[in-house]
Amino acid sequence: MPNPKKAIVRLLGITVALCSLLMTMAGQTPQTPLASKFTSKDGRFSVKLPAEPTTKSEDISSDNGPSTLHTFTVEINGGRSFFLIGYSDYNTSLDVAKTLDGVISAQAIGMKGKITSDKTVALKGYSGRSVTLETEDTIFYSTVYVAGSRLYQLMFGKPKEDPMPPEAKEFFDSFEILS
Repeated sequence: MPNPKKAIVRLLGITVALCSLLMTMAGQTPQTPLASKFTSKDGRFSVKLPAEPTTKSEDISSDNGPSTLHTFTVEINGGRSFFLIGYSDYNTSLDVAKTLDGVISAQAIGMKGKITSDKTVALKGYSGRSVTLETEDTIFYSTVYVAGSRLYQLMFGKPKEDPMPPEAKEFFDSFEILS
């Protein structure tokens, strides 16, 4: 059985680094509208983003052998907020319930946050979970999907005092898993 916690811990490292950067930035700039749809041919997904994302790929280990964690990140509002999409492939189909529970648990532990909202979601027949995690200063909105042997994660993070921008909802609503 794959160990999604290892992949998510690495993704959380990126997220925590972004959160640290967000919290060190002062002042707020106007919201950035989502510019266009970004499509990852290899990732087999599309999503609306306000700019071309920064990409990163990192080899990781799991119980099913090696995998690669691919992340796509865009910062807005002078670095105060961010959009993140990540995916990784495993050698076998994932146990959906255990994987989703493990990912959500790893997020909460990794961010030292409290889950304030948790709901079951689905997209094109793929099961997922959508959660809100809160730390002392930051709110993270995260949706995770299991698609066979692939794990997708979308995240938007912002300082608590900032209002929820409409582009965050558009980001999550625009996500598509492509065939």
